[in-house]
Amino acid sequence: MKQYALNLHKDGIQTQIRIEANDSSHAQAQAADICRAVQAGSYQLAYAEVEPTELSELFKKLAVNDFKHSDCFPWEGKYDKDGYPCIYLFKQRLYVRNVILKYLDIPKEDAHLRLTCGNRDCVNPFHFSYADRKNEKLTGGDTRMMLAYASQGVSVTQIAKAFNVHRSTIYRKLERERLHSRS
Repeated sequence: MKQYALNLHKDGIQTQIRIEANDSSHAQAQAADICRAVQAGSYQLAYAEVEPTELSELFKKLAVNDFKHSDCFPWEGKYDKDGYPCIYLFKQRLYVRNVILKYLDIPKEDAHLRLTCGNRDCVNPFHFSYADRKNEKLTGGDTRMMLAYASQGVSVTQIAKAFNVHRSTIYRKLERERLHSRS
């Protein structure tokens, strides 16, 4: 793999990130994805030696999809005061999981991210699931499955048991989906 230096610019501030890529077109694609993920205004790519950082290592793993479904990948960088993995770039705090979603071009602006592994330090994108509301017990995939069960005539009690939630949770979700489909 070849090593590149990615110079990111935003509001007169410049930072440099190490990129490792197979060739220049792969490096250009990575650079565009990283620029979008960290909300940089512009970038320049050059052949240069740059020291690796936690962020460059994360982008390297994302570029080659070096994550396993079964393994957690704990963040080794900084955390905010509430214990969430973050980076500080362009004089602002960016949360690592949101950076990953933007890098992977997954639009989840209105969704709340949850970790399926339960490890608060984990930044493995395979461990992300999404819910429409902050304290939602069912994720988006669970909701689609619940609607499929309901359309096949499965009882609310059986659906609740399958998802390990109370029947009232299923009733509320079905009512919300019914009202949402009308508008």
